[in-house]
Amino acid sequence: MSSLFAGLHIGERALQAQQFALETTQRNITNANTPYYSRQRVNFIPGDPIGFGAVAPGGGVISVSADAFRNRFIDYRVTQELQPQGENDAVIAALDQVDALLNESDGKGLQAALSEFFASFSSLSNAPEDQSLRRQVLVSARDLAHEFVRVYEGLQSIQTSNDRAVADTVSEINSTTSAIAELNSRIAQAHGLGSNEEFALRDQRQAMLDKLAGLVDVSYWETESGSVTLATAGGAILVAEDNSYQMAAVTQPGTPYLQIVVGGENITSDIGSGKLGGLIKVRDSMLPDYLARLDDMAASLIESVNTQHALGADLAGQQGGSFFTPFTPLIPGSDSGAARSISVAITDPAKIAAAGLTEGPGSNANARLLAGIGDSKIVGSGTATLEQYYSDLVFIAGSQASTAKAASETQGNILLQLQNQRDSISGVNLDEEAVNIIKYQKAYQASARYITVLNDLTEEVLGILG
Repeated sequence: MSSLFAGLHIGERALQAQQFALETTQRNITNANTPYYSRQRVNFIPGDPIGFGAVAPGGGVISVSADAFRNRFIDYRVTQELQPQGENDAVIAALDQVDALLNESDGKGLQAALSEFFASFSSLSNAPEDQSLRRQVLVSARDLAHEFVRVYEGLQSIQTSNDRAVADTVSEINSTTSAIAELNSRIAQAHGLGSNEEFALRDQRQAMLDKLAGLVDVSYWETESGSVTLATAGGAILVAEDNSYQMAAVTQPGTPYLQIVVGGENITSDIGSGKLGGLIKVRDSMLPDYLARLDDMAASLIESVNTQHALGADLAGQQGGSFFTPFTPLIPGSDSGAARSISVAITDPAKIAAAGLTEGPGSNANARLLAGIGDSKIVGSGTATLEQYYSDLVFIAGSQASTAKAASETQGNILLQLQNQRDSISGVNLDEEAVNIIKYQKAYQASARYITVLNDLTEEVLGILG
């Protein structure tokens, strides 16, 4: 009789095990399209024998727990590949703005203004006393100065915009690390209790880790409790157990833009990837180079034109003065600020020194020499004309944008392969789950039938015993 009751208990265990397996399978199917969901599998093990002695029957089957299909190595690889992708996206977004600023497809812009400025001196050399041609020289000079200022201030605006984006990105990083620290705490609790909620929490945390990787270059490792510790490439800890350590974007003496500080330490130079790394790279490296090139062009233009203009004579026979307002550097030996401050010093067309200093008003000697500056290699340590140097700037910006786009495409292919690999392991296969439902339903029905048979036998035995 005891064996019959033990059999009923075995049947009960079987029903519970198959019911748990069905619930797990249904959960997999329900979340088939849920991002970051990792499919789960039930672990069946033999139950302990029921009863005592040599006649104790086996314990049947029990479902102890469920496992989630997740490969930590692939997850980590994905986060590492997301970091350069975030950097490339930030660089591309900024350089697309630079390209729009430098683009001269409509025939207007700095290069066209340079060409028109020197062409106006060439035209003046044909009729050096013509007032309309003299006015055209001043108009083209003002247009050229305006283009220098427009491009320079446009690049500075992009630089300032990137600086604001640095602050916004730091705030996003801090909210993400706080969420990861909270998930660490909940995962550790679920892990200690053996709760299946741990899998859903781990899925959520992986989504946060991937998001963070796109924002800043980080590395992480998992502890025995199931928590992860996060650190920047330079070793600054961002998350440890259930504690998060906030980044700060602050101004510091000697730096015009925001610096990244963690725990009182400036880690700006350690950030090399992710969206934050891309923003800093554009702000502190690429754009300053473009601005320096514009300053070199403007300073060389001002010096060369003013020097030559002073060697000629105006319509009144007076020696020419400065054509452009002389540039006085804030830092000795530096051209910084020349492009932003360039302006035309002459307002009277008659003051243009088109003639040679010892020749009459009808002379065009100095106008020809001023026009020739456009073909002279006066910038880049005497290696390029102004137009060539500006073309180099446009080429460099375009080349860097093309490089970033090519890198982004390559990185996207790598990520796609890794994500497909991850999905093949963690993703839900609906065909497989459909087979599992049939299998577990049949097992459940068999267990129910087994209990029914034992119940009938028990009633017969009780009837015989009276």
